[in-house]
Amino acid sequence: MSYLPASGKLPVRTSAASTRRCERCDKNRAPQFFSGPRGRICTDCQRKSRSQTHHRSRVGRVYGLEPGDYDTMLAAQDGACAICKGVRRQRLSVDHDHSDMLVRGLLCRMCNGRLLTAARDQPEILRAAADYLEFPPAPAVIGRRYASPEADRPGRSRRRR
Repeated sequence: MSYLPASGKLPVRTSAASTRRCERCDKNRAPQFFSGPRGRICTDCQRKSRSQTHHRSRVGRVYGLEPGDYDTMLAAQDGACAICKGVRRQRLSVDHDHSDMLVRGLLCRMCNGRLLTAARDQPEILRAAADYLEFPPAPAVIGRRYASPEADRPGRSRRRR
């Protein structure tokens, strides 16, 4: 059995009484976004702070970066990947030369994980790839041929019988 006031209507909560302001992000948040009744920083800000602290610790330990070095490199690169100049939602990766361990810059996951990995850190391969894209060999051999729109569709795997 539930209790209803004499009016027969449920009481309406006011937003001011049911929210608190986070001291870090200045957002009005519901009480469940705080770790306790006295919490002053919302759990989202706590999680973000913990992630940043862990990242600073890791790049310092693994790459020898001092506090602020990552942010300085990021600002020098205008917050973008050093190769493709793309701005990503994920944090940029610290790229380093595997032979002498020199930190080279900050790259997006695509450039660091695929482009440089495929090139095996050899500039000659990347220069050859650029030459290939600018001057493809096929038109000189067979003339200009164009692929059908079907070439851009993802392939379907065929079952073997």
